[in-house]
Amino acid sequence: MHQVASIVVSFFLSPFNWIIILIIAGFLFRKASSRKACRTAALCIFIVFSNQWLLNWFAKQWQPAPVVINKNKVYSCGIVPGGFASPDENGYGYFNATADRFIQAEKLYKLGVIQHILISGGNGKMNDNNFREAAWAKNELMAMGIPDSIIFAEDRSNDTNDNAMYAKKILDSLHLPSPYLLITSARHIPRALLIFKNAGINAIGFPCNYLDGRSGFTFSSLIPQPSVLLAWDSYLKEMAGYIWYKLK
Repeated sequence: MHQVASIVVSFFLSPFNWIIILIIAGFLFRKASSRKACRTAALCIFIVFSNQWLLNWFAKQWQPAPVVINKNKVYSCGIVPGGFASPDENGYGYFNATADRFIQAEKLYKLGVIQHILISGGNGKMNDNNFREAAWAKNELMAMGIPDSIIFAEDRSNDTNDNAMYAKKILDSLHLPSPYLLITSARHIPRALLIFKNAGINAIGFPCNYLDGRSGFTFSSLIPQPSVLLAWDSYLKEMAGYIWYKLK
């Protein structure tokens, strides 16, 4: 039920879907003025949300700035929420667009910044219950030469709430001193830190996987781009989730 609700919310937090709804409404209304209003609104949404400069500006405001690695500061554990790997049609795992979480966790361990790695991720896909992300990722880390003894995998969670809840239980059982390093996508950091704080976990964010907000201004960024329209979905979902948990 929770996954169904998440899909519904995601649908209505997509500028692309707003445009589709308005276009359809533009054909259904009887009054010419109403049809024109719907089509004009759809065009305005497209122009605004397909603007790369606006997306970069918003991303810079929303995402925390990159963190410079300090080798003199050591954390007992780096927490890596799932979402960076997906199953193919045969159930085999592969790295997806957010794989920088995995890369940065491996890098931080090998630089001596984190002493343990806790991967929290099951499978958020409703149509596939066989693939367990954390177990798969643990094997990938071991293939990179990281000892099994310092990797902890929790493969029951399906979302950030579950990540925090199960991570709390594991960290308490291990008696690892806080604060911990929360290694996740930059756009996910604000909401994730809030959820982990509410779960009683003292964590410091280590943002990575910057997809937007790092480039400078160019005149070409003002030209409408359909791909930019779709990029807003994740930011709007993160912002709505943050506001929801802030008000709870």
